[in-house]
Amino acid sequence: MKKIKLLYATHNHSKIYNMKRRLEGLPIEIVTPKDLGIQLEIVEDGQSAIENAIKKAQAYFEYTHIPTIGADSGLYIENIPEDKQPGLFVRRVNGQELSVDEMIEYYTHLIESIGGQTIGYYITGLALMSEKGLNTIEIKEDAFILTSKIFKHPHRGNPLDTITIDPITQKYYTDLTDEDMKTMGFVFEKRMY
Repeated sequence: MKKIKLLYATHNHSKIYNMKRRLEGLPIEIVTPKDLGIQLEIVEDGQSAIENAIKKAQAYFEYTHIPTIGADSGLYIENIPEDKQPGLFVRRVNGQELSVDEMIEYYTHLIESIGGQTIGYYITGLALMSEKGLNTIEIKEDAFILTSKIFKHPHRGNPLDTITIDPITQKYYTDLTDEDMKTMGFVFEKRMY
């Protein structure tokens, strides 16, 4: 069976890894801007994850003419006041872009301020742009545990994986194997096609 080439408009290693896992077994070959040697500057100033996903999908499709998926996510944390919710600005706090270390430090202190552990989830906007037009979907991802205890381990691209625990396996995301990821049961929404 011939594979469909799909450009995933991101440079985020964690997002690429997770998308490849979600599409495993389907006749789809994921390529990235890095694979193609391109990097477009997309201003992500949308008011929602879907709006930013559309901007990415449209820009990369117009540039490459390869069916393109764009994605953006907002992080929501239980027991955190509305004015402290990261939403679309996970790396940006008070208008300042945080480094990896600053980001981990900020969120560990934030979670520590409410008792050291809470529940978090992402709302992800996906946009697929192709010659057939634009399709979008918004997905509330599975909830996970956020802790103020840092697990020192390399991450796959999301620094918050060092403080995120899977409720099923009770392992930090940075310690999950491919088998663990399958156990978590990621489901790809086929309604995009």
